[in-house]
This record gives sequence, C-alpha cells and structure tokens, in this order.
Amino acid sequence: MNNYLSFAKQVALQASAIMQTHFHADVEHREKADKTIVTIADEAINQMVIEEVARAYPDHSVYGEEASANKDSEYAWVCDPIDGTVPYAKGLPVSVFSLALVKNGESLVGVVYDPFMKRMYSAVKGEGAFLNDVPIHVTTMGLERHATINIEWWPEASYDVDTPMHQLSLDTKVYVLHLGTVIDAACYVAAGRYEACIFAGTTGKNVDIAAVKVIVEEAGGKVTDLFGNDQRYDQDIKGAIVSNGVVHQGIIDSLKLSHSA
Repeated sequence: MNNYLSFAKQVALQASAIMQTHFHADVEHREKADKTIVTIADEAINQMVIEEVARAYPDHSVYGEEASANKDSEYAWVCDPIDGTVPYAKGLPVSVFSLALVKNGESLVGVVYDPFMKRMYSAVKGEGAFLNDVPIHVTTMGLERHATINIEWWPEASYDVDTPMHQLSLDTKVYVLHLGTVIDAACYVAAGRYEACIFAGTTGKNVDIAAVKVIVEEAGGKVTDLFGNDQRYDQDIKGAIVSNGVVHQGIIDSLKLSHSA
C-alpha cells in the first residue's frame, strides 16, 4: 500500500503543476452536457492520471470525472482532477485534486492535494490519516453552537440537502458554510476544522468521495451515503454524509430524505 500511496502523492504534485499553470480568472472552460463547467486544466489532469496509471499499473482501471479507462480490474484509481471547478474557473483559490485507489469498491488509499495552501491529505486504510505527514483527527463536538457543517448542493441535484440543513442550523445554532468543494470541506472534517460535510452528488460523483472516505475514517470520522449506508466507490453513489461520527445520526434524522430520488 505504501508504494500506491507514494505513487498517488507524486501524481498529485503533477496535477498541482497543471492546476497552477492554468489558474487565472479567464481560464479556458466550457459547459458539459449536464450543465456543469469543465476547464482545460480538468481535462489535462484527468488525461495525465490515465497515462501515469497505465505506465505504473497497466492492469488497473481509472475512473475519472472527465475520462476513464476501464480494464475490468478489481483495482481502480478514482480521480477528481479539480474539485471546485466553478471557483477555479472564476480565479478563486479553493480547489483541490483527489485520487483514490479502490479495490472491489472499497477505498484503500486516498490523497487530496490543495495546491494553493500546499496541503497534502493522505491515508492508507488501517494506518491513520495525515496532513503533510502529521497525524490528523476529527473533533468530538456535537450539533451545537460553534459546530460547522458544509453543504454542497446545486439546483439539478437529486436530493435537496440544503433546506433541511439550514433548518438544522436554525434549530441547533450550528454554523453552515458552502465552500464550493466537497473534497476540501471533507478534509476539513478529517483535520478537525469542520464537524460535517453534506454532499448531494449522485451520478458519476463517486470521484468526489472515494479518497475522503478513507482519509476521514482513518481520522476517526464516518462516511456514508445520505441514508447512513456504506457504498461502493467504483460506481454512482447516493450522496454523502462526511462527519466526525458524533453528529452523523442527527444529520441523517434531519435530512428525512426518500430513497426514490
């Protein structure tokens, strides 16, 4: 696993270089069929990951947000080349790169890199979570004043997580933020800065949660779908609740969602 971790970290640094090369307020971008934004940097990073995996682990699959290479392998590298593409395209430095190694749907290795703050989050299943090689841990705070919850939702999302979470804020006085990148926010949970992060993503959005699944849980937290169930990270997901574990059930109860979405 440590060889896989070293590989993922090196790829993350290569992704960082591409992100910073293209980072400016008028970076070339376009609208995809699902109405989301993709930049030239997203596509360049995704292609780089495919090429690097093919070179190092030719039998492994790659599932990327912009392109994939399916080798029908039990091992898959799951990549979000830039999480926070909208702020990135606007010249706002709050985006990150994410890469996970998944075996039969289970996240074993996770790396997230913030190129603007030089923060490398990493974890191997069973070996703890780290920020720049220093151990990190979630908080023990409950749903109370000064607790912080991040929400990532958009009008086309299958689940409305925004409305019930704002009601939870009114009821408990927890602080609600919308950072614009679920992966960075989830890493804040792992590092003890936030208590939870709620994500409405479904189709193709396993790329957003695969790496933070292992990072947050190795930091002592909990990651499930929006209904409290575990899920595979080599296929579509039913959103995500990423938390310190203490607030997890309270968030599930507050969402009161239907599986039918």
